[in-house]
Amino acid sequence: MNILAIGAHPDDIELGCGGLLLKASRQNHNVFMYTLTRGAASGDPQQRTKELMQSAKFIGAKKLWIDNFEDTKLSLSSELINHIEFFINKSDPDIVITHSLGDTHHDHRAIAASTIEAGRFIPSILSYEIPVTKDFKPQVYYDISDVMDDKIELINIFWSQRTKMFLRSNAIKGLAEYRALQSRLNTSVTCVEAFEVQKLCFGKEFKLLKVPQENIPRMASDQMPKEVIESAIA
Repeated sequence: MNILAIGAHPDDIELGCGGLLLKASRQNHNVFMYTLTRGAASGDPQQRTKELMQSAKFIGAKKLWIDNFEDTKLSLSSELINHIEFFINKSDPDIVITHSLGDTHHDHRAIAASTIEAGRFIPSILSYEIPVTKDFKPQVYYDISDVMDDKIELINIFWSQRTKMFLRSNAIKGLAEYRALQSRLNTSVTCVEAFEVQKLCFGKEFKLLKVPQENIPRMASDQMPKEVIESAIA
């Protein structure tokens, strides 16, 4: 399975679905990561880019793409949609995971809305939450009990952001434990990542439906957007 995770800033993907991605890569699924900014509003963008590369390596991602949109200045636009669509086509995902439409941060909301537009031919799109997300309505629960410590280690890679309360291990684990309790899965499930469904389609065999690449209209240009850093991890 190909999984594309999209985030506005370095550490968003890791906070939202780092546990799922860790487990997916260890089960030999192809994980792709696309981050739209380099996080200049909250630190040194070069340092944050290095941390992001390190985190992608820790996850075992197949590819990491780091764009150069201006942090805190994202809005729903054709440019943003086109960039996201380019990397959707590049990764050929079975499922896309992005921000929540109702997130408190406007960058996050812009990317969520843009992903839905860019992914109009992708049958399955989920939204993740981070500890400061409000009004989140979880519909899918994924057990990360066995990688919870690894997820905390993953978040600790973002050392430059260590003073932020929502990156502290108790905030990350507390949210996961709350979602585990809410999921009512069973007593052995202690930590969970939760997701909202934007789209979820199944085929005849109750497997995730995937539209063949040849059936998806191609973009006018297949050139990598300028200033994007492409890092092959695995």
